[in-house]
Amino acid sequence: MAAIPPPPRLFVTPERDMIDNEVSITITCMLPRQPVTLYAFLKSQKTDTWESWGHYVADDEGQINVSTDRSIGGTYCGIEPMGLFWSMQSTPDQMKGNRLRHYDVMKPRIVDIYVYIGHINHKFDKDKAVAMATIERWYIKPGVKRIPITEGSVRGTLFLPPGPGPFPLILDLWGGGGGIIEYKSSLLASHGFAAAVLAYSNHPELPPMGRTDMEYFEEAYKCLCRYSQIDTDNIGIIGISMGVSVALEIAAESKLKVKCAILTNGGLVRSYILLIGIAKATGMLPPSMSIDIPRDEDGHISTGCLSHCEYLRNEYGEDGFVKVENLNCPCLFLISGDDPSFENEQHLQEIYNKLSAVGKQDLVEVLRYPKAGHLLEPPYSPSCSLAYFHVDKVLARESSSRQTLYLNYGGQPKPHAEAQEQSWKAILQYFHKHLRCEKTKIGNIGSRL
Repeated sequence: MAAIPPPPRLFVTPERDMIDNEVSITITCMLPRQPVTLYAFLKSQKTDTWESWGHYVADDEGQINVSTDRSIGGTYCGIEPMGLFWSMQSTPDQMKGNRLRHYDVMKPRIVDIYVYIGHINHKFDKDKAVAMATIERWYIKPGVKRIPITEGSVRGTLFLPPGPGPFPLILDLWGGGGGIIEYKSSLLASHGFAAAVLAYSNHPELPPMGRTDMEYFEEAYKCLCRYSQIDTDNIGIIGISMGVSVALEIAAESKLKVKCAILTNGGLVRSYILLIGIAKATGMLPPSMSIDIPRDEDGHISTGCLSHCEYLRNEYGEDGFVKVENLNCPCLFLISGDDPSFENEQHLQEIYNKLSAVGKQDLVEVLRYPKAGHLLEPPYSPSCSLAYFHVDKVLARESSSRQTLYLNYGGQPKPHAEAQEQSWKAILQYFHKHLRCEKTKIGNIGSRL
């Protein structure tokens, strides 16, 4: 009597690790040259659902190694060890424009991975899977402390690495969506930095149009100075989108002595003008003050025209721009080439020209990612080329009906994924280079659990 062959086996290692580390996926005990679909599924903390899949063919030994074998179909193709993660997309039953975000960093992202016989592209019945594994992906390393900031008018969250420090401080400034988004700060703390994400708009305890005045950030700095684990003379800033404007304002015009800044897809227009631009473009101001912005055939908008330097100069004059000539710290600009939401190259040239005029052009360093979109996230995050935007919520306006816009953010999935992986390495290296000093203690650059 012939022996019954063992069932297919799926190995995903490590089963529990940081979100910015790769995993190894192998399948054994398949038939030689057997077609297989590898499928991943997750439910976000907002309960929206995401999926991805790749088509593989087992080798002559009935094995598949995702790190070395090629996917020939699915949501990604080619040899892509982390393709299951960066190619995730909303399941068909979800609303368009979803963006995968993680809101509670003290809990992991749970990903279920399944193996199916044959190449399939829909109707993934989990009961028909021949093997399955569940893994945890974390945004925070054990021992990192999470401390809410609710002192005075300041709102945010501080993350401290384990140990006495002192650790260099990174201020984390998100874009116009506002609120307190913690996962980048928790990741930075997991790499040995003290990191504080600060709310400056879209927060129930801040004024309707937020707080982007320098007094607010100087007050935040005074709050952070009370923590002995922080080296408050060793400060870096990281900003994305509208957060770039705020970061430049802090570095150039506040009392904080910033050592370095990393600026992703934004520019030197003042932050309050960007908020006014959103209001003008979405009918939140009287008709005489409104402007038309381009929409595609599906009604999705591209906001790049609102940041055109000629338009800004005509509307606001030079007062509409941050006085970047006052900068004294090195700045790394991360520039995406397929970003319809901001005139990144135009603003970079303006910044370079203004700094060159005062002999400070050497402060500028640039990394370009030609086919990446606006939203550069930590490694292996799905690209988001279209996102919904609740305008009334961002501008803290009372409204009888929620106003939702769909914004084009651009980016091609694979090049965008490559840009996220490369830029994250560059971010860590840049902060380690510029925030070192004799008394500062920076942890291991790795973030293994």
